[in-house]
Amino acid sequence: MSYQVGVDLGATFTAAAVCRAGRADVVTFGPRTTFLPSVAHVNPDGSLVLGEAAEQRAQNEPDRVARQFTRRVGDGTPLRLGGVSMTADALAARYVAHVVGSVAALAGGPATRVALTHPAGWGQHRIESLHAALTAQGLRSTLFLSGAQAAARAYAERVPVAAGELIAVYDLGGSGFDAAVVRRAADGRFAAAGRAEDLEIGGLDFDELVFDHVRTALGDRWTTLDSADPALRPALARLRRECTLAKEALSADTDVQIPVRLPGVDTRVRLARAEFEELIRPTVEETAATLHRAIDAAGSTPEDVSAVLLTGGSSRIPLVTQVVSEVLGRPVVVAPNPKGDTAIGAALAVGGLDAEAPAAQPPAEPTRIALRAAAAVAPLAAASPVRPPVAAGPAAPVAPARKFTLSRTFAVAAAVATAVLVGGGIVLAAHNGPSGAGADPKPAGETSSTEQTVTTTPPPTTSKKKPASTPRRTAEPRRTEVEEPQPEETTSSRPPESSTSAPPVESSSTPPTDTTTTTTEPTTSEEPPEQDPADPGQAERPQP
Repeated sequence: MSYQVGVDLGATFTAAAVCRAGRADVVTFGPRTTFLPSVAHVNPDGSLVLGEAAEQRAQNEPDRVARQFTRRVGDGTPLRLGGVSMTADALAARYVAHVVGSVAALAGGPATRVALTHPAGWGQHRIESLHAALTAQGLRSTLFLSGAQAAARAYAERVPVAAGELIAVYDLGGSGFDAAVVRRAADGRFAAAGRAEDLEIGGLDFDELVFDHVRTALGDRWTTLDSADPALRPALARLRRECTLAKEALSADTDVQIPVRLPGVDTRVRLARAEFEELIRPTVEETAATLHRAIDAAGSTPEDVSAVLLTGGSSRIPLVTQVVSEVLGRPVVVAPNPKGDTAIGAALAVGGLDAEAPAAQPPAEPTRIALRAAAAVAPLAAASPVRPPVAAGPAAPVAPARKFTLSRTFAVAAAVATAVLVGGGIVLAAHNGPSGAGADPKPAGETSSTEQTVTTTPPPTTSKKKPASTPRRTAEPRRTEVEEPQPEETTSSRPPESSTSAPPVESSSTPPTDTTTTTTEPTTSEEPPEQDPADPGQAERPQP
C-alpha cells in the first residue's frame, strides 16, 4: 500500500510519521528508538554518519560532530567539521534524505509524498534555501508547513475543528520556542492567522540548569577535576545525558537521583520537582507571555481561540501547563505525544493532498460528453422542422396511440382519401386564381381556408358563398387532432412544401394581407397530414 511520510526536523531530535489511508503513526527506527538525535558526524572523506551512530562517535571525535544545525539554515557560512566544510542547508537536506530513506527501508518502498516541518518563525528565504538543498537530494516536491500548522492538523484529527476557528499553538522544543495562531480554512487546512513569535530557549536550557545544579552540589570536587584528563570529556558527555533524563523523569516523579561518574568522583545528586520548577519558572513565564503576544498579533484574545495546544517535548513539564493557563486565563490542552504529534500532523497533511490528487482528473469526461451532444443537435434541427409545433401539445402523448386498433387496409383507404382531398384542393385553387382576378379577393382567401378543413370536395361556386365562420368552427377540433399524434407521425407524413404552397397565380393576384393567410395556413399543424399506413390510429380519428 502506498504511503506518505511527514518529517519533523527538530534542533535536537527528529521524528517521522507514516500516513496510510488517512491514518498516521509515528515510525519506530529501532527496538527502542522512536526519535532520532539531530546529530551529524562527518568522516574524513566527507561521508556522513547520522542519528544514533553519530551520537556515539561524538564522544571520541567531538570536533567532527554537528548539533543544532537547523538553526543555521539560510546562513551561507559553511560549518567546519574536522577539516570538511559543509553548509547547514546541505547538512539538513542530507539528514532529511537519510530519514526518508530509513522509512523507505522499513516500509518496503519509497513514499509517494514527503512533508517537512519548520519553525513557525522562519521566513521565505530560509524555506527556499532548504528547498534548494532538498532538490539536490531528489526531494524537490517536498511539502513545507510550520510546526504550528502540523500540530493543529493532528489536533483536528482528534477533536472537531470547524472552518474559521482559531488554535493557539505553544511549541516548546529542545532549542527553541515558537508561538503561533492558526486558522482552519474551508478545505480543512490550517493557515497562519498572524505573526508568529519565537524565542531561542528550550529544553536544552532546562538541561543546562539541571547540570548547573549538579555542579553546584559537587562543590570542590568539581573544581578539582583535571581538564587535561582524556577521560573527562566522555564522562561529562554521559553526565549531560543523565541530566536530560532527570529532567524528563521529573514530569512524572517528584524527585530523582542523578548519577555522577567523573574521574575521581562517583556519587548521586538529588533533585526535587519543586527545586526544578523554581529553576525554570522565569523561562516558562517568558514563553507564556510570548504566546499572549502571538494571540494579540492575530487580532484576537485568549477567549477567541477554540483551543490552546501545547506541543514539543518540554511542554510535558507540569509547570508549563500551570503557568500558561494562568497567564491566558483559560484551560490548555497538552498533545498526547508532544514529540511525535507534529510529525503525525505533517503526514496527515501530505496524505490529504495525495488523496485529493485523483479528484482533479474526472472533469475531462464531461467535456467529451458535451462535445457529442453538440454534434447531435445540428442534424436534428435540419431533419425535423415540424417538431416545434408538436412540442406545444401535451408532453407525454405516446400511450394514447395504442387504443386505435383499425386494420391496416382501412388505414390505407383513409390515406388515399386524404390524398384525393389535397389534390382536389390544389386543382380548385388553380381554377379560381385566374377567374377571380377582377373580383373581390376576400372569397379567394376563404376558398383557400376551406380547402384545408372541408371533408368533401365542394362545387367551385360555393367557395365564394361559404361563411367565414365555417373554417373557424371546423378548424377548432382540427387543432386538437394535430396535438394527439406521435411526433414521428407528423415528421414522416408531412407532404412536400411545394404541394401545400399557394399557386403562383393566386399569390400575384391576391393582396398582401390575403397572400400571407393563403401561404401560411397550409404550413401550420392544422393541415391534415398524409396518412401513414403504419399508423392505423390516424384513420380512426373522428371528424367534427
